Amino acid sequence: MRRDRKQDDTGVFRPPSGEPSWFTPGPRLPRPDTRVWPPPDSRNSSTMPIPVVDDAPQAPPPPIPQAPPPIPQAPPPIPQTPPVDAWAAPADASPPPWPPPPAPPQASAAEDEAPERQVRRRRRPMPAVARFGLHLFGAVGLSAAFLAVQGYDALNRYDSRVQKAEVRYVAQGMTVKLQNAEWKVIGFARSPQQDPETPDRLMLQIELEGTAINDDGKYYTTSPPGFLLTDTRGRSWLALPSKTPKEMLPGIPGRFTLLSAVPTELADQVELELWTNQRQALERTGPALHFDR
Repeated sequence: MRRDRKQDDTGVFRPPSGEPSWFTPGPRLPRPDTRVWPPPDSRNSSTMPIPVVDDAPQAPPPPIPQAPPPIPQAPPPIPQTPPVDAWAAPADASPPPWPPPPAPPQASAAEDEAPERQVRRRRRPMPAVARFGLHLFGAVGLSAAFLAVQGYDALNRYDSRVQKAEVRYVAQGMTVKLQNAEWKVIGFARSPQQDPETPDRLMLQIELEGTAINDDGKYYTTSPPGFLLTDTRGRSWLALPSKTPKEMLPGIPGRFTLLSAVPTELADQVELELWTNQRQALERTGPALHFDR
């Protein structure tokens, strides 16, 4: 900035006189005041134009178009029927019943109210004693049914595990195979060992011969089969081996001596039954041999 320029009161630097400057503002021309709104020709203070009202009659609105009327359909043809004699009675006509049936009885007001009373009576609450008895009866019935189902299931499981008795009858003097040996009854005799305290009982001695047919037959010396004496009425008495062979080899017979106390009057009637083991003899299950005397 040049030093010859000075700053006036408005803060504008003025160049010296006679020197032109683009920064120096030009002179401002005075402008007269001009009326802008409302226009000079307005008659009132409203700024909205007033609509023109025409006194001439207005034309009616155009008619609304309507759908065309439906086309009428031709009536259905009348079926041709043969002429009917006016004096003849129709074929399906039946004479009216005589005497006429009686009219149904009309229910009285008391009868109409009876169903309502019955419904009200049915809707009455059940007494506490009757309700308790009904619950008790239901509980007892359910418990009995539950126990019956459990018992039936246990019986079926027992039957599925336990073998049924399969008794074969053997004639006198015959040799029959059972499990791992062949068996034959030698005879019945009165034992010299009698119990004096039971005079109504007689001790019988039975001689039985067993022959092993395989190597498993040797175990009968330590685990002999089960023995029973039975009569014709199905009663049974246990027979215990008092003497067994020292060993049983295949093909070599061994002698078993059995003792059993039976009623004296049945000493000549009882017969020997041989089971696989003593437990099956007592339960009478599984295969068995019944030797006739």
